[in-house]
Parts: sequence; structure tokens; C-alpha cells
Amino acid sequence: MKKSAIKNSFAKFGFFVNLFFGGLLLMISLSVLIPPDKYWPAAFMGLLYPYLLAINLLFVGIYALLKSKKLFLSLFIILVGNQQFFSFIQPLPSFKSGKEGVKIITFNVHYFTKDIAGTRVASPGILEYLRNVNADIVCLQETRLFKTGELSPEGIKDALPGIKHYHLAHSISNAGPMTLSKYPIVGLGEIRFEQSANMVLFSDIILPRGDTVRVYNCHFQSYRITPEDYSITDPDKSGTNEQQLREARLISKKMILAFTIRARQARAVSAHIKKCPYPVIVCGDFNDTPNSYTYHLLRKQLNDSFTRAGFGISNTYNGFIPLFRIDYILYSNRFNAISYSRGSVDLSDHFPVTAVLESIK
Repeated sequence: MKKSAIKNSFAKFGFFVNLFFGGLLLMISLSVLIPPDKYWPAAFMGLLYPYLLAINLLFVGIYALLKSKKLFLSLFIILVGNQQFFSFIQPLPSFKSGKEGVKIITFNVHYFTKDIAGTRVASPGILEYLRNVNADIVCLQETRLFKTGELSPEGIKDALPGIKHYHLAHSISNAGPMTLSKYPIVGLGEIRFEQSANMVLFSDIILPRGDTVRVYNCHFQSYRITPEDYSITDPDKSGTNEQQLREARLISKKMILAFTIRARQARAVSAHIKKCPYPVIVCGDFNDTPNSYTYHLLRKQLNDSFTRAGFGISNTYNGFIPLFRIDYILYSNRFNAISYSRGSVDLSDHFPVTAVLESIK
């Protein structure tokens, strides 16, 4: 076979591969519209987005170097899914300026332990971090709600400068979400979900200018995957092929269940927000990526502080799967995001997220 024929064969094969991965990326852009409780395979597509994006960007780069028009295939597909792209990565830093706004932090503190197994205590570090951030509104998920001591609600309130008010609920016997505020909390409520220990707090808070805002502190359905479940990802713990297959099936079942439950939870919160008489700020651990039905449904009503004022990727899950942003601060049009940051502290299986929002008329 002549060299030119071999070259043409490789070129055709390369373009076929490009077409295949481009098609998968396009499917992800459409999958966010499909409720996982109606068709759960769509939910798995969103988890592949970072990797399929990287492959398509690689093809764009290769064809650009070859000065080939084929680069427009992947480029067009990426642009079609531009909302997914900019929800995943902000390529340029934000240089916004404005008056001082309300500083908000959301943090899944994982019962004040550093790791998913709950064996590394991090309570002093977390309280110190929260003190240094000095946020006006603090939304915590998976908080130990002890009756006394530094990790009791009163202890946490007293440890944080300027915090005078708090709202909490028990999702399990001794733990749950907690919202703390420097400003008065004049109304409060809960959204409880069927077949789930996860829940949402909502607190009506009067801001310094006299406006009332409703802050939703969300913790949507978790995967409930334990370290034993994902030992297949750890070479030092891997067992037989049969054992790994059993573990993979168990993980898949847990993920499918979580996807379907979160879809119902997201619809319940979305409906609640639509009836809210105040502007809203939605914080918390969604347990879902920006390429998910959950995020897409809530994002239709709200702005994302990361897309408006963030930079980079901002992965917030400090676990065995990198690149995932699952913790958010969303807000209604009555606000403008001045800044956004993700704390790089190893204090939980999540990273904290902080945003400064200014009120606009």
C-alpha cells in the first residue's frame, strides 16, 4: 500500500473518531433536558463532560496545526453547548468592581471530618477557616448538631464574628443543615423530601438596606457511596474480577437511585422558588454537576455566581473523582455577583465556596 493511501486511511479513521466523540459531546448538551427519573442513562452522560470536552479540544488543536477545516466540527459542537462549557470552565478572570455586597459561604463540612470515611477530625480547622472568611451568611450542610461545646449551634455562632442568628434542622438524629447570619432571620421553613434524609432549609433574611431575601440552604440526595463500595478504584484494595463487578453494579444502582430522587427534589425546589415573594439566593451541595438536569432546572431561573464572577474550573468535590463542581451559590436577578472563590482547604470531602453579591434595583 502506498504511503499516500495509508495517510488517507489514517485521516479518515481520525475524522471518524472525531465524529464519534463530537456526537457524544452533543448528546451531553441535550441530556440536561431529560429528567433522570424518566430516563436515567441521560444522567450518566453529564459525568463524562470534562473528558469528552478535553478530547474534542484536542481534535480542534490537531486540526488547527494541520490547517484543516475539520477543526470546525468539534468547535461547532462545543459552541452549541456553550452554556455547558462556561458552566464547567471560566477561561478568563473576572475584573468586576462595585460596592461592598453580602458575602456568602456554602460548605458541606461532612460532620467536621476531613475524609469520606469520617476518620480525620477537622473541626478546629473548619471553625478557624469560617472565622477568617468572615461571611455575612453561612450555609453549612452535614453539620453535627451537638447540644453543648464548640460544635453546638450556639458554639458555632459564638465562634464566628458578627453572627447573631441561626436556623437549623435535623436531617438525622444529631446532624443536619444550618444557616447562620449577621442579619435578622425573620422567617424560616423546611422542604422535606420523601424517601430521603436530605433536605432544604429556607431562611428569610433582612439585608442592611432593608430588603428581604430568601436563602435556600440545599443538600440534595447523596449517592451514599461508602469507601468499601468504590474499593475497585483503589489498586491496593482491588479484589477479584467478580468482586469488582459486584461493586460496580452496586455503585451503579446507588447512582441511578440518587439521579432519580434528585430530579424530583430539584423540581420541588424549583416550584417553591417560583412561588417565593422575595429575591432568592440558593446555596448548597447539589451532588450534581453543571451538566445535569438538577443544575439546568434551577439555573433556568437563577444566575450562577461562578459563571458571572469565577475563574478556572472550581471543582468543589474533594474526593476520589476530580473536576466535579457540585456546590453552588445561585441567585436571582435582583443581585449581581462581584466575586467568587473556591477555598483550597483540605478540611472536608468538599471545598467551600464563597461569593459576594450586591443588590441591584
